[in-house]
Amino acid sequence: MKLQDDVALIKESREGSIKATEELLTRYKSLVISVARQYFLVGAGDEDLIQEGMIALYRAVDAFDEESGVPFSAFAYSCVKNRIIDVVKAANRDKHKALNNYVSIYDVDYTMSATSAEDAAIMRENSIQVKKNIAENLTSEETTVLRLYLDGRSYRDIALQTGKSEKFVDNTLQKIKRKIRAAMKKNK
Repeated sequence: MKLQDDVALIKESREGSIKATEELLTRYKSLVISVARQYFLVGAGDEDLIQEGMIALYRAVDAFDEESGVPFSAFAYSCVKNRIIDVVKAANRDKHKALNNYVSIYDVDYTMSATSAEDAAIMRENSIQVKKNIAENLTSEETTVLRLYLDGRSYRDIALQTGKSEKFVDNTLQKIKRKIRAAMKKNK
């Protein structure tokens, strides 16, 4: 009976029913959580793997072939597990080492290296000035992309939300990084 329910929901989802899609995602979220908890992603929390698993589940709805004779639950499990394994492997590759070990300028506590209260106040003021310089030098489009990126959105999500390509998002983030470096140098 559950297989028929899943297949019916998948058909409705493919026809554009958001409610059917949400029902499938809710129904299989515990499967995603159970798979995600079996793995560890360096520098990230369980939520990151769960999010990746939910994306895989969403894609599984579109890719599922009801004629295959395989229940959706087994297909979804395979898709989720494979995606999470791919994410963990990618995170452990040397080519991503710089990205996996970065420190955001927004997370830096400038007062940690201060030797006195006066130094801490100066460092805090410098931090405020750097952020102000960055904000003044970003276009409204760059500000939008940066906000979405800092909210944890993927390049694809940002592209969809802004109506631009993923390549545009990547180029924009590279421009933003250059502007941040310039703002930090200016304030030294």
